[in-house]
Amino acid sequence: MVANESPEGAYGWIIDIEHEPMEGRTETGTIGPGNIGPEIAERLRNGEGRTFRMYDDDRVLNYTGRIITSEEDEGGEIDFAPLDDFGTPNAGCTSIHYFDAAAKVWREL
Repeated sequence: MVANESPEGAYGWIIDIEHEPMEGRTETGTIGPGNIGPEIAERLRNGEGRTFRMYDDDRVLNYTGRIITSEEDEGGEIDFAPLDDFGTPNAGCTSIHYFDAAAKVWREL
């Protein structure tokens, strides 16, 4: 499954875990955006990327996934892409948190 297209195309994300699955379907394995480059998609399938979590407004964890961006985009607006592309439209997610591996903590954007 591939989610919405984006003009950037130089990033990609994957949903690794759907914590609140809907009956009859799963979003696990969904990759986005729709125009993701094949190299980035392959890297995500191979386990690369920074880990994120998306929560709804009740602070319920809906999705865990990973994103790959360029180094200069890391920590910028593009880090909201999984939320904007997928989390909000599909599950009403309102926040995204990234794991800071150096500090070993989750940080909300």
